[in-house]
Amino acid sequence: MTPHKPQQNGVAERKNWSIVGTLRVMLHGQGLPLHLWDEACNTMVYVQNCSPHWILEMKTLEEAYSIKRPDVGNFRSFGSPVYFHVTKEAWKKLDPIKEFRIFVGYTNTPHNYRVYMPTSWMTVVHRDIRFSEEKVM
Repeated sequence: MTPHKPQQNGVAERKNWSIVGTLRVMLHGQGLPLHLWDEACNTMVYVQNCSPHWILEMKTLEEAYSIKRPDVGNFRSFGSPVYFHVTKEAWKKLDPIKEFRIFVGYTNTPHNYRVYMPTSWMTVVHRDIRFSEEKVM
């Protein structure tokens, strides 16, 4: 007789499958490299925590926990192109004054965003960037 396996938590397993499916769509839909899976996961969970849920009587998770409705005015499309202004001290006469980056997430500080630099494969935090969401792939 084989021992019985304990039942896994169905809710947590369904949630994990939902996260993986959403990550797949976020990365492949925007043509982004797979090594950005952690940024996509953090962004998705951040957005879900700021979204209302019917079980909580249309309150957000953050609102149910801290009684404060989260500000969603800074939400942007994942994978949208952004442009970062290069300061005068950092560029030479013929260098471009704007650099292309890709939006990949949020930080705990309002209006600071995580952006991916495709040329160097780095993710950095910037504040003063211009979004070009109409060009989302």
